[in-house]
Amino acid sequence: MPEKTTDNEPVSDYVQARRLGVPFRNGDGALEYPTMRSRPQPDFTLDQFHRLLLIGSLTIAVLYTVWMVARIPSMPDQVPMHFAADGSVNRYGSPWEILGMAAVMLAAIIGCAVLTRFPRTYNYGLGKVTEDNIQAHYKNGVQMMIWTVATVTLIYLIALGGIAGDWPISPWVWVGLAAMLASQGFFIYRMSKL
Repeated sequence: MPEKTTDNEPVSDYVQARRLGVPFRNGDGALEYPTMRSRPQPDFTLDQFHRLLLIGSLTIAVLYTVWMVARIPSMPDQVPMHFAADGSVNRYGSPWEILGMAAVMLAAIIGCAVLTRFPRTYNYGLGKVTEDNIQAHYKNGVQMMIWTVATVTLIYLIALGGIAGDWPISPWVWVGLAAMLASQGFFIYRMSKL
């Protein structure tokens, strides 16, 4: 007969732990968290560098968007809107199309920034989440999300600046993409070692 549980009390049956959303006590006696609901609240403190990186990235993305939108009326009727891999322009369009791209990119940047507040919801699929490593997983996940915000902001600035003609889009977009992939790879690797 399945164990009865109250609140967030651990059980020794994995299936029941998943069904009830409570922690699971494995055969070794270690506590595992099979669901988001079973995980404890984060209790780590983020270092000042990552807080500044997050706040700075958000501030730069918003301010650059406002500045770019203010410039739209003074732009030519047709601006480069799509670029080939080598940086050459393969489509022109109205500068007002910037608003659509800005809305999507800003929503993604702000959405990722908001997710830094909810590390319990992340997928930690490269290892077991136990009482010994849960806070380290949370911190690693939040730092990964902050670097995602920073690198997506970088790519966004490169794209908007390329459309406005402030700088060439290539090779800088490749630098931004490489920074994003490198940071993601680093944090995923670190997650596998926790």
